[in-house]
Amino acid sequence: MKYKIKKVKKDDPIYNKGFTISSIKNYFQSKKDRGLKPLFFEKIGDKNSTRDEKLQNLIKVLKENGWKIKGGSNGDN
Repeated sequence: MKYKIKKVKKDDPIYNKGFTISSIKNYFQSKKDRGLKPLFFEKIGDKNSTRDEKLQNLIKVLKENGWKIKGGSNGDN
């Protein structure tokens, strides 16, 4: 299975349609209820982190967990 991570633009549907975020406790409880365990869960930033810092932290965490990133070392294609 391959995943492609890209920066979204301001006119992307996610900004128009929106999305909901459940609490972390609810997330882990729903996983537990279904008999699943999260593969890894690590913080990549906080509300004061810039978008680029979060992206770089996400790429670093994915690499540490065995993901391979195509393109440049920062995830660019």
